[in-house]
Amino acid sequence: MKKLQSDWFTQNWLDAEYQKYVLMAYLQAVRQNFTENKLYPDLPDLRNHYEAGVRFSRGKGTLNAAFPKRAERVTGPPPRIEYKSEVTDDEFMAELDTIMNFALPRFQSMLTEGQQRWADIARSVTLAPVGLLPLRPEEGYLLIQATSQAETQVYYFCLTLYSEQEPGGRLVRLQFLEAVRKSLVNTVENIKLDLIRRHRHMPNPATFMLESQAAYPVEETLLPIAQQLLVKAVA
Repeated sequence: MKKLQSDWFTQNWLDAEYQKYVLMAYLQAVRQNFTENKLYPDLPDLRNHYEAGVRFSRGKGTLNAAFPKRAERVTGPPPRIEYKSEVTDDEFMAELDTIMNFALPRFQSMLTEGQQRWADIARSVTLAPVGLLPLRPEEGYLLIQATSQAETQVYYFCLTLYSEQEPGGRLVRLQFLEAVRKSLVNTVENIKLDLIRRHRHMPNPATFMLESQAAYPVEETLLPIAQQLLVKAVA
């Protein structure tokens, strides 16, 4: 899917009908991804577009004042130059109003749909520690396992310092390590012991298992949700 640029509503000059077409094509692709339970990166992108549109609509007066101006006449005394904007409301701002009035409710509706899907999936999965957690649980391993799949995916995770831009205030870095085939012998506890044996620089790592009854997309859904749940679990 082609990403919607942050300045999509002013690209290729202003044509409300064309910008509506661009927007609807984007939202149609997002809805298809949501139908397939692929939430990332569309959900944060939608939030950014909606919030940017709201800020833009609220700041139109400031924007209009910033347009290039040309000298129209000199009045006085004392002499005073009067300026006129190169772009008038009729040819520019009214067109932006049309675009934003069309876009904002559609962004909001799709954002609400995505957030509801996120909440439903987050409630359907479980994140639980494997064994005892160490005193420093900000670094360790994340195991992802779907009941219907034959493999457990193993990731290294690390929580960074606080970040205002991230949900929960922390950024979780993830690195895929391997996929381990499930068996009666190869339990999650044994997987953790094997990781400790092979990666001796972490003798007592925090280890979590994210378990899902359904086979949701890992990259687009389970990993972003796991990052949010990890922040809560470690905090």
